[in-house]
Parts: sequence; C-alpha cells; structure tokens
Amino acid sequence: MSSRVQPVRQGDPRQIGPYRVVGRLGSGGMGTVYAALTSTGERVAVKVVHPAQAADDEFRARFRREVQLSQRVTGPCLVPVRDADTEAVAPWLVTPFVPGPTLEGYVTANGPLAGAVLYALAAGTAAALSAVHAQGVVHRDVKPPNVILAPSGPQVLDFGIAHALDGTSVTRTGVMTGTPGWISPEHYRTGAVGPQGDVFAWGALLAYAATGRLPFGAGAPDAVAFRVMQAEPDLDGVPAGLRHLIEQALAKQPTDRPDAAELADTCAELLAVQKTAVLTPTNQQPTLIADLVSAHWDLTAETDSAWPAPPPRSSRTRLFLAVGIAAAVLGSLAGALAATSKSSDTARGQTPTPSRHTSSAPAAAQQSVPRTAGPAATSGPAPATSPTPKPLADAPSPAYTRSDNAQPNVDEWAKARLPATPAEQTAAQNLITDATPLLQDQQYMDDTVTVTFNPAAQSMFVTFGPGIYPEGQDYRDDTALTDLVRGLMFGSCSEAQQNFTNDTNWPYGRAVLVYRESMANPIITDYREVTHLDSCRV
Repeated sequence: MSSRVQPVRQGDPRQIGPYRVVGRLGSGGMGTVYAALTSTGERVAVKVVHPAQAADDEFRARFRREVQLSQRVTGPCLVPVRDADTEAVAPWLVTPFVPGPTLEGYVTANGPLAGAVLYALAAGTAAALSAVHAQGVVHRDVKPPNVILAPSGPQVLDFGIAHALDGTSVTRTGVMTGTPGWISPEHYRTGAVGPQGDVFAWGALLAYAATGRLPFGAGAPDAVAFRVMQAEPDLDGVPAGLRHLIEQALAKQPTDRPDAAELADTCAELLAVQKTAVLTPTNQQPTLIADLVSAHWDLTAETDSAWPAPPPRSSRTRLFLAVGIAAAVLGSLAGALAATSKSSDTARGQTPTPSRHTSSAPAAAQQSVPRTAGPAATSGPAPATSPTPKPLADAPSPAYTRSDNAQPNVDEWAKARLPATPAEQTAAQNLITDATPLLQDQQYMDDTVTVTFNPAAQSMFVTFGPGIYPEGQDYRDDTALTDLVRGLMFGSCSEAQQNFTNDTNWPYGRAVLVYRESMANPIITDYREVTHLDSCRV
C-alpha cells in the first residue's frame, strides 16, 4: 500500500459502507485499496476484493477466514483490521491509513538504513511478528513492500495470505504463496509453513534494510530458490551487532532459528544501548518496545499528507465540474501511465505482445505457463519487490572471449539473470515458443521453460523440468529424455548461433541446458560452444 493518493477512476465506487472514497492507494492480486474518510474525517484504507474473486465462493470463504484471523492480531508496529464486511457484493476490510514510504521505496530512493533507526526497525518488526505468532497466525508475506516507515516507527501490514497454525489456510492447498527471496528453504522443499518461515523472511528483510541488497540476489525464481536453499546470504555491510541475529534467522533448518519473541527481546536490548538514543523526559529508557522504537525513530521521509477532499454534495453544478476536471486529469494521466508501464515492462524484460504460450505472465521475462495452469499457478515474484535487471553495458569485445575448456557449472547457472536487453528478450521468447511443443509431447515432463543469461560466464542457460514420474522412478528412467535433451539443445544452440549471425556484439558463446530435478538440484545436461557454423550438430 502506498501513501500517495491517486485519483479515482471511472467505475470506482464513491462510497464503501460508511466510508467516502477520495482516491486510490494501490491495487494488487487480491483487490484495490482506496483512500477513504470516516464520517468524522479520519483517514482510512479500504481494501475491496476484485469482482471475479468475490464471485468465487471458495475465495469468499478464504477472505472471511482472513478477516477473522487478522482481527485476532493486535500488537506493536502492526496495522490492525478495524472494520470489514465479508458478505457484501464486493467484500471489503478497513485499516487505519498509515502515512510514509514502504521500506522498499525508502531504500530505493535513499539507500540503506543505519544506526538507531535500523535497530528500531529490527525490534519493531520482530515484535510485530511475535504478536502475530502469539495469536496462532503466520504472516507468510514478510517483505519490504509490506513494511511502512511511518512517522512513529515501522508498521507491518498485509495479512492477505495469513495462515492459522491450527491448519486452516486462507490460501488454496498446494499453491505456493509468497515472493521468491522471502520464502524459506523448508517451504521450497516441502511446502511447510510456520512461524519460523516468518523469522527467515525477517532475517532477509533486515539484511536488505542494512545493505540495500537482496541477501540471496535477484534473477529467475528457480535460481533464487536454489540460492536460498544452498548458498550463504550476502551480509557484507550488516552491522556486527545485528549480523549474528540475522545469520541465525537465515539458518537453513527452521529448528536452528530463534523465535520472533527472542528476536524482539534481543533487538530491544541492542536498541536500548544505542548511543544516539533519545531519552524520555525522566531520563529513563522506555521499557515497552513500541515506546522504545518511537523514542529512537528519527527517520525523515517524505509523506503525502494532503488528501483530496470528497466532492461536495450541495451543488450539482460543482459536482459536474469536479467530474469534468477529474476526467481531464485522468485522461492526461493515462498516457503517462501507459508510457511508464511500457517503459517498465521493457526494463523488466517483458515484450509488448504476449506469446500464445503464456497467459498473464510476461512474454519473455521469466517462463512459459504450463498448459494446465489456472490463475493461481501463474503467481511468481512480484516485479515491484525485485530489482529491475540492469541492461548489459559491458558486453565483451570481441563478443565471445572465453578460451578455457571449463564445463558449465551450477554456480554459473545460479548467478544468471533474467533477459535484460532487447536481443536477450527476443532470444528468450523464441526459445520458449520453440521448446513448449517439444515438452508438451513428453509424458511426464512439465512444459515450463526458463531462459537466463550470465554475462560474466558468457553463457545462456535454458532450464526445464522438473518431471513428475511414477513412484520409484526419476528422470534417469525416462527413455525419452535423451531425445528431449537433444531437441532442446539443438534449438538453444541454433538460436544462439542466429544471434551471432545477426549481432556481432552478442556475447553468449555457450548455450547450456539445465534439467531442474528439484529447486535444490539443478543438473547440467548438455552444452555447446556456438561460435562456429557446425557447432549446432547434436
């Protein structure tokens, strides 16, 4: 949820329950968040479920359960659910409006946090999770966009995918929820969900706040997952006082992590001894975490405190004039938003025209959508919570300079990124389009393909799998796998060769085929040097 109020759009409601809508705060997978006023003029945020989801009885039941869960949770540094109507035609819930940027927005604009403010963030968010867990609830989506840096301190919000510890889940069974990079190793491996998963995400959150970097890097979701399960986090630059806590929180085994209450107590102790602390009028340190955080919170951030007033009802002429002005403003914004969206899509590696093999997923950015996938199956990293891949500015010249005979390895695959340049985007989409029919003919193989690029290794990686084999069998028992690998390798090699022909600056002289047996076990199945005319013979 943003603190910047956007104009209402045509078709937006002007009244939701007793709340008068004055603008928009944002929109996501579950619904739209509106800026609204109570009858006394208090500012609130109203989340309204999308119509298609509201018509889904299963979703409505989950939403009802979500509200019940959220209303159980109160505590420091939490944004509570104040009101809700789960039986309305378009169900909604209300929280107080919290001004301030998200942690992601602040770090992007101003750089990492430091000093007492960083320790206050650590203590406040840990205390919030401790309160959540004490009520038998797991947040499941702890990440920088869900932490608001309010004037009074950090505020954790969005229990949209909350999960009760008694086993009643708000989300569909079997659907992975969360954002790559903030998902725990055990959730990747087995789908296990618990408070220790929130603790893992807390560790990643604090590492990001302290360094401005994602602790397990960015890139393709499966590569991020591999790093989460196998690699050590990047904690260079984290203050020594917090580093040990973050290392514990990011332990691969959930039993090796402290619980949120322990983290909150330890962080409060660390915060209390900060030399830059602001003492109370009695010269005594506050003892409650909320007061302690507030006493040390001196973050200066721009907030959008001016909300548009609701249109007056006393004059029809004024109302029509307001509508006319709003329409003009919206019309002028539409072009800017469309241009921004197009520019953003290009930066993220998306192509303007979706492939016939994808639905709502970006055409060339991440992966094709399995042919049996429904709407829930396309959930992936929120492009807004991941850094935009930087265009390749330092391509080798001449294009391909590797002279070693080293085999491609999993480390090179894990460091590869999503397509960033137009040539990479086109190559990725061509490969996805050509590979999908090959995979659709396989009895046990999913038809998902991911294409990533490692400029340092001058290698293009084409990842497929995993296969779903009968019990007791795996890919080594699949007699058709050899032909599949040959077909995919030929297509990958040919595409790379074509790029060398068309673009003398194309640096990827190796095409590497990777079978992902599981998130934790990628296997290099084949590769080719593709700088010679006969290199695509497989």
